[in-house]
Amino acid sequence: MKKLTNWVKKNVAEDAPKEEKTKHQKDFHVKNRPVKNRHPRKLKKEESHPKAKGKSFGGGKRMRIVPLGGLEEVGKNIMAVEYGNDIVIIDAGMSFAGPDMLGVDYIVPDVSYLKERKKHVKGILITHGHLDHIGAIQHVLPELGNPPVYGTKLTCGLIRNRLAEFGLDKTAKIHEITEESKFKLGEFQCEFFHVNHSIPEPVGIYLKTPAGSIVHTGDFKFDFDPAIDKPANFQRIAEIGREGVDVLLIDSTNALRPGYCKSEREVADNLENIIAKTKGRLIIAAFSSLVGRVDQIIEYAAKHNRKVFLSGRSMINNVELSQQLGYINPPKGLVRKMGPQVNSLPPNQVIVLTTGAQGEAMSALTRMSIGEHRQMKLREGDTVVISASPIPGNELAVVNVINNLYEQGAKVITNGDMDVHVSGHAHQEELKLMYNLIKPKCYVPVHGEIYMRIGHGEMIKKIAEPGLNITILNNGDVLDISKKNGIRKSKEKIPANDILIDGLGFGDIGSKVIHDRKQMSEDGIVMVLFKAYDKSKNLINEPDIISRGFLYLKESKEISQETKMVAKKAFEQITAKDQNIGLKDLKLEIERRLAQFIRKRLGREPMIIPIIHYV
Repeated sequence: MKKLTNWVKKNVAEDAPKEEKTKHQKDFHVKNRPVKNRHPRKLKKEESHPKAKGKSFGGGKRMRIVPLGGLEEVGKNIMAVEYGNDIVIIDAGMSFAGPDMLGVDYIVPDVSYLKERKKHVKGILITHGHLDHIGAIQHVLPELGNPPVYGTKLTCGLIRNRLAEFGLDKTAKIHEITEESKFKLGEFQCEFFHVNHSIPEPVGIYLKTPAGSIVHTGDFKFDFDPAIDKPANFQRIAEIGREGVDVLLIDSTNALRPGYCKSEREVADNLENIIAKTKGRLIIAAFSSLVGRVDQIIEYAAKHNRKVFLSGRSMINNVELSQQLGYINPPKGLVRKMGPQVNSLPPNQVIVLTTGAQGEAMSALTRMSIGEHRQMKLREGDTVVISASPIPGNELAVVNVINNLYEQGAKVITNGDMDVHVSGHAHQEELKLMYNLIKPKCYVPVHGEIYMRIGHGEMIKKIAEPGLNITILNNGDVLDISKKNGIRKSKEKIPANDILIDGLGFGDIGSKVIHDRKQMSEDGIVMVLFKAYDKSKNLINEPDIISRGFLYLKESKEISQETKMVAKKAFEQITAKDQNIGLKDLKLEIERRLAQFIRKRLGREPMIIPIIHYV
């Protein structure tokens, strides 16, 4: 990689600033200090609220950057860029639900701010085809009135597949671009440049308006020898830098890692060594979108006389798509869907390429690990390679799968044993190189947790030129760019909530639902059934107690009887005091008294549901 840096500096970045500070260089720190406008424009009443519809967002003079996701987490990437009455969106991604979000499938961004302005949305520009950048597209497009979507060939193919799952592919307006594409969306001049990532054809985005210009790197690294792709277009990136860029929005995922990210070719050598030397069946778990790595595995399988069996819906779909688009060209009969031959062929002739590298609950690898895969039963002599690193929050799920794989008798190889996975995100030296090529006025770390982005800013200020504006934004913040007032963070805050997806539900799960699920998972549920006369409010008989996940068998009878007595006493006392009490208030008071008794008696806090039936 040093060779790469020297080549870039010699050919396209000869005037890049030195990395060492001069003795006169001013020190500065990452900050978000709003600049007061001495002559603010007096807003009309309907314009003063951020949700005002149909108004000029920048007053015709400003560009505004509004991140709605991806700046407080890894994933869920989406950003709106506004000028006048025009809006361009960059990416529309999802994120995985954490272990505390019981029953939630995934999370998508809140686009209510954009929904109220959907007639002004000119298009959605997609940097690449990973789910954290396209996984919410099936929710975002209908909410925003189906605006046109732009991406490279593979990215568009993955988007079409995603939309087809939801019956939206026929109505979507998908436009393929290349890194040479240039076009206007309203007042935005849209251009692109090629970068490297762990998927072919990723692009950075260059947007120009009369108020200023921005560069969004997307997820990127610099790979001099990528698996299926070409090196980043350093010459074009440097040309954009020389044109003058106001704001650089730059990937922060690996900003705390020194040096350079390894090349995909280094992983390829290790994978071939494993394929060549493993005597039993080989199961390789990887992201289905890692088309370059999948192609390498297929290539080495052919070389070492192994058949490749695909497991997992997304793996099958993405390999088929990659073959259709010409990214993967295996010999006929080499690659097949999972079938009986996986168990009948000699073990040294089998590779299973599967999903589940993140320990997802319903993934093919997880089902194999617990012996519930319909066609693949693990046995002694099988080797499982997990060719991925856990996404933050998924570590425990991955460890559980690994433990289960060992219990099934398999040997497991992870990135901790040897390099079987390499990140697609730039390390510190690559981030410095991107800065030196672009030389922006304002530097904004994006894509990552707050500690990643602050650390990124602290790292870059050590080599930056005096006066560089380093700004840390969060989801819902607004960055204003104008010729008159320069670049400043606005005091305005845009709604940027998490929308939780559970089955077919969209946004119908809130914190109360998650709290209730957590409460039931920890201490169970207690239902108390009362039957009473409507007029007198006298109980007809003792309350009935139904509980799940609350009582151990040995204590069940005694505690149930005590709970009945407390419930009965509570009902009689409350109704005697106020016979006209409303049903809702009566239930709340009974719930409060029962909760107090159970907490004191057992130290538990189950969900309590009183059910009252009057006759």
